[in-house]
Amino acid sequence: MRNIMIAAAAFLLMATAAGAGDFGAGFGVSSNATARDVGLPSYPGAWPHKDKDGDSGANVWGAFGAFGLKVAAVEMDSNDQPGRIAEFYKNALRHYGPILDCSPGRPFPPKAAENSNRLDCSDGDSKPGSLVFKVGVKQNFRIVAIEPRGQVSKIALVAIQLRGVH
Repeated sequence: MRNIMIAAAAFLLMATAAGAGDFGAGFGVSSNATARDVGLPSYPGAWPHKDKDGDSGANVWGAFGAFGLKVAAVEMDSNDQPGRIAEFYKNALRHYGPILDCSPGRPFPPKAAENSNRLDCSDGDSKPGSLVFKVGVKQNFRIVAIEPRGQVSKIALVAIQLRGVH
């Protein structure tokens, strides 16, 4: 979670500095994101996953001229098995379009062309045993990642929206 916040904030700071002049710019970061901010339901019975800083979610947004970025991310824990959680979230993700299964060990579809708006699995660095699903297009997508951790499953929900980026 912290890596997402740091990367997004750094991107926003650089873009804001580069956009100085006739362009309006602004950004914000908060650590109170919920599953609703991602556009997905909370998993029944799940509780917030607390990282070493005590955070379980983040909202990062920025606008600079014609460009914009919004990232919402939340992490939860559940006692349910990853497969059961995956079925719940695959049903929720269907609302946004066809689901791409980027889980480790699965055959991935071919990498999307640079000028394509299609998502692919080329940026995955998931741990073995985890389940990863994506839906949307490069400028507006959601990711659900489920990682088994002993008796607990960690659930990560992320939504990313980009404006003015092709």
